[in-house]
Amino acid sequence: MSAKENCNIEKLFTVEETAERLQMNPEVLRRKLRSGLIFGIKLTPKMWKIPESSIVDYINHADNLSKHSAVAETRTSENCSRFPRWIEYSGLPGYLSSKYGVATWLVMKKIIELDCLENEKAGVFFDFKIDELREITGLTRQTLHKVLLILKKEGYIDFLTIKGKNSITKFKVLTPLKTPMSIYEIPAEHGGVKGRLKTEVIGTCITRFF
Repeated sequence: MSAKENCNIEKLFTVEETAERLQMNPEVLRRKLRSGLIFGIKLTPKMWKIPESSIVDYINHADNLSKHSAVAETRTSENCSRFPRWIEYSGLPGYLSSKYGVATWLVMKKIIELDCLENEKAGVFFDFKIDELREITGLTRQTLHKVLLILKKEGYIDFLTIKGKNSITKFKVLTPLKTPMSIYEIPAEHGGVKGRLKTEVIGTCITRFF
């Protein structure tokens, strides 16, 4: 039974109670509620009630994200399989989250991680099931579809779905990746190019998406 179907017979929690259980700032939780990352019942413009099953669902999805990230971390940096740290410092997470909602950055980051896992180099399509992406992000089908369309329209990704008995969607991160800050402005300690020797950059994975 889904969180929505179960919410009328299970215990409901306030934002403060839920934030304490998730060890999350209440304001961060409210943003997740507004964006649909966590399902809640909006009673008034400032009052939310969160079903217990919704909290459990979010914890399970967070565990899935951690497992997938752990897989990425076990790959070697030589074959470009790790998430490029400089992107975290490029201003892109804040830009996408503030303009389109935190779900947009969540999906974008996951697609970048998957691209690093699946491809030797950027700019190549890789196969991934939409339902699996929905499961590891914790988003509804409707929200995920909306986010993917935004990312495609804004020129961050491309994707196409091949329908059939086992439908597969092909994803590609478009390069150069549009970021508020260039990789050349980001210090080496944050994964950028600034302060590095040319020999540390040319022919390496540092500039994978740039």
